Amino acid sequence: MIFLYTTLETLVSLGSNTGLWLLVCILVLCGLFLLIWRLASTPKKPRPWVVRKGECPFCGSELFGTTRDYQRLHLLETLSPESKYLCTNCDREKVADLLSKEQVHSVVQRTLEEFGQIDVLVNNHGASFRAPVEKISLNGWNAVVSINLNGVFLFCQAVGHHMIERRYGVIVNIASMAGVRGSQMMSHYGAAKAAVINFTTTLAMEWAPYNIRVNCIAPGPIETEGYLEVLQRTNPNADELYRSVASRVALGRWGRVEEIAYPTVFLASEASSFMTGTTIEIDGGPARRELD
Repeated sequence: MIFLYTTLETLVSLGSNTGLWLLVCILVLCGLFLLIWRLASTPKKPRPWVVRKGECPFCGSELFGTTRDYQRLHLLETLSPESKYLCTNCDREKVADLLSKEQVHSVVQRTLEEFGQIDVLVNNHGASFRAPVEKISLNGWNAVVSINLNGVFLFCQAVGHHMIERRYGVIVNIASMAGVRGSQMMSHYGAAKAAVINFTTTLAMEWAPYNIRVNCIAPGPIETEGYLEVLQRTNPNADELYRSVASRVALGRWGRVEEIAYPTVFLASEASSFMTGTTIEIDGGPARRELD
């Protein structure tokens, strides 16, 4: 207020024309000050943390791993800089249709041509939608079962020929607790994941003579970006449902992605060399019960 009073007094003493121009200049400066202050105080989007991971073996492009969560930066840094990665922008690389035997075998063949061998196969894919049994069409049922079960079969079969020839290999299939206990509104998904668990056990017995280990992980509720996005989009009470699911877990929360990734690394390593045909349930523990 002191600044304003002094300014007005000065403008009056200088005359109308000079005072008017000074007023305009002051207003412009005040506007610039407010703009700079607003830009400085606006919350910024988190800066993506980047770790360089080598070059594409096909096109020579630099490959990077990225994350917007600083706490997860160490997960990228633990990857070996000498490791090779397939470039998603390279003309020779494309997404394979899990339902196409030809495309699956093509991906496996291109991988073998570049890297020479496949030591570990992790089948981590899935898709579903929520619906009661009486409202699931045959096409809907077949689509979910095909993606979750047939995709696992096709990749295991394609990579299995190579592993049998080498007499070595490790396969980790990612199923779901829906395949262990069932899941309301997800009967097609639960049935497919139950079949993956059974298929894992059978494959482990058949391929054990070739020194191929096959194990499975059945995750409970995990905070994947895709699942949370679907939850928000398809449920008007998504936050309430989220809390309800967490309340049925002994640890009282949803699992994190890395809490599935670490056991997967364990199963893929020699630390689990005497394990095959096993399904590890990672669900945060059984539902808590109130004491009597």
